[in-house]
Amino acid sequence: MQNNQLKGTMLVMFGATFWGLGGTVTEKLFTEYGLPISLFVAERLILSGFFLLLIAKFIQKQHLTHIFKVKHSLLQLIIYALFGMLGVQYTFMATIDKGNVAIATLLQFLAPVVILLYLLITRKSKFRWADIIIIVCSLFGTSLLLTNGDYSTLSVPPNAIVWGLLTACAAAFYTVYAVKLFLNWPSLVVIGWSMFIGGIALSIINLDFSFPWHLLDLRGAIYFAFVITFGTMFAFWMYLESVKYISPQTTALFGVLEPVTAVISSVLWLKVPFGIYQLAGMIVILVVVLYMSIGMKPRRKKRIKAQQNSDF
Repeated sequence: MQNNQLKGTMLVMFGATFWGLGGTVTEKLFTEYGLPISLFVAERLILSGFFLLLIAKFIQKQHLTHIFKVKHSLLQLIIYALFGMLGVQYTFMATIDKGNVAIATLLQFLAPVVILLYLLITRKSKFRWADIIIIVCSLFGTSLLLTNGDYSTLSVPPNAIVWGLLTACAAAFYTVYAVKLFLNWPSLVVIGWSMFIGGIALSIINLDFSFPWHLLDLRGAIYFAFVITFGTMFAFWMYLESVKYISPQTTALFGVLEPVTAVISSVLWLKVPFGIYQLAGMIVILVVVLYMSIGMKPRRKKRIKAQQNSDF
């Protein structure tokens, strides 16, 4: 039992760390080599999806094409691939390109708050006074992150903020919409196919299936290989494996290593400026997300009047 706990903890720690480092290396590729975002995202999704499907096939002996035989699941997979996987990957990379990896990762971490707002607005969840505290604290932390305490100016380019908020929305959809797929199909199969389909779709949109390898020297090629393998493929696989051995609360706790790693590596390696108030904003955001993940009681769906009347 203890060995399984340790194994799950190590998997989620390495997975989250690789995610954070993968974002930092991606920023290096954008700033130093000028890779086009669309071509980079398409190639990353196609290659990562292909390798994840190989893992599912040869390690877990999963049937890869059975999901295509169920029309409803296939439609869900396509929607998830285009608006979930591709949506969150493209907006995240655009945020890195327009801003930096620290801002991109932290704004993406606001996805649980976006989900909360959606549940409250659509009245799919009962309102609780703790929700006000969560929303106010998340807004306060985000404001510190984006202004570094000086509310007369922004420390982050406006287009990076827009892309970052779109990333949070895409990540919220990515999280909520995938529930039914993961209940009915193996997670590696869903993730692998959604990456592959999303990458192919973006290549069609780009009208280009090539990749500008000529822009990369040997070091750039190593960076790119790291992003594909450790920053994407192994990060996803380790995270998905970890949930077999540890609780979702523990997974959420160590998942905080992703933004922390992204901030530390970008500051130390890329020399990205990160002020003291931005650090405070990061802490506020992480505390809010952790509280929502491991501290709040499960939400109850609000009964509608018709359901109440049906009891009589």
